Amino acid sequence: MEKAEYDLIVVGAGPAGAACAITASRSGANVLLLEKDKLPRHKVCGEFVSPESLGLLGSLVGKTRFASSPKISSARIFDASKIICLPIEPAGLSIPRFDLDAALLQAARDSGVHVIERAPVNEVSSDELFRVRTTIASIDQIYSARVVVNASGRWSQLTQFPHDNEKWIGLKAHFREADPPDSVDLYFFDGGYCGVQTVGANTINVSVMVRADTARSLEEAFSKQPELRRRSRDWEPLFTPITTSPLYFRKPETRDGGMFLAGDAAGFIDPFAGDGISLALHSGELAAVSIAGFLQGKCTLEQALQQYHAHYSKRLAPAFRNAARVRRLLSAPSFVRSILLSIVGTKPFAKALVRRTRLKTEYP
Repeated sequence: MEKAEYDLIVVGAGPAGAACAITASRSGANVLLLEKDKLPRHKVCGEFVSPESLGLLGSLVGKTRFASSPKISSARIFDASKIICLPIEPAGLSIPRFDLDAALLQAARDSGVHVIERAPVNEVSSDELFRVRTTIASIDQIYSARVVVNASGRWSQLTQFPHDNEKWIGLKAHFREADPPDSVDLYFFDGGYCGVQTVGANTINVSVMVRADTARSLEEAFSKQPELRRRSRDWEPLFTPITTSPLYFRKPETRDGGMFLAGDAAGFIDPFAGDGISLALHSGELAAVSIAGFLQGKCTLEQALQQYHAHYSKRLAPAFRNAARVRRLLSAPSFVRSILLSIVGTKPFAKALVRRTRLKTEYP
């Protein structure tokens, strides 16, 4: 039998791919991590790291790496004239994706992972081994491995899923703001919402998810909500806004053509839930743990895929279902939304709402 060049090839070096590569390499696997871009770079992201993933993040990059990051202990929902406060206990952290991706990529290299950037993957085929075709400096390269994890994001070229009829877009930028609060603030309006969160040093991350027929720029989105419009008047932009589309929702999938799917390639959760980064980190770790048994000869690849699906379904999938229910609530007409948020704002409902959109895992 032909010998594989690598035990594992991971496609995509975001939080899911990096977590998978680091975990697998530390367990003794020979890992190749392919990333189509040069990292780090700014990405459309809420930049909230929820409390249930802080222990895992610390184990990947070092417990003190983000010790000075702003702690986020509450969420505030602004809708028309109402402000609803939700507790986040224990507190999460605010970490810019630029910094997070840089730390994870360095940790991967330090863990012995072979990292190649600017290496878009064009095709994955399999017989006895997986063969991954990529282009590096305009030259086609083919690498072989016993296992492949697709963590290349929600627009993966390797896995195609049907899009929703509605087109949603994401927008993001950092702004200067004097003394921002230590909360994540969500401003809802018909056709979308905007999240605002401190990232330290009088700087805020502003991210918007909006229907394309409602707004196509941050300024347009700001104008849709009175309190947000007032707050944004004094903001000083720190870089040119970035956009991403399409954003669409579907039931999570854990496998495709024998490949493991992790992060947004497996499923895209509603950003307001604040669990996107956590889902990516945990799905990457779960994939690596499941793969270890196969690489060690303890199970077949099919059994490893089934184990990953079972753990994903138990620990991660409930967050998708509950976030979808909340999305339907928040997408209701404004007068209905106002009534429902008044109920949600009571203490028992507020705690239950936050709890049900969290992952099924232990806090650190």
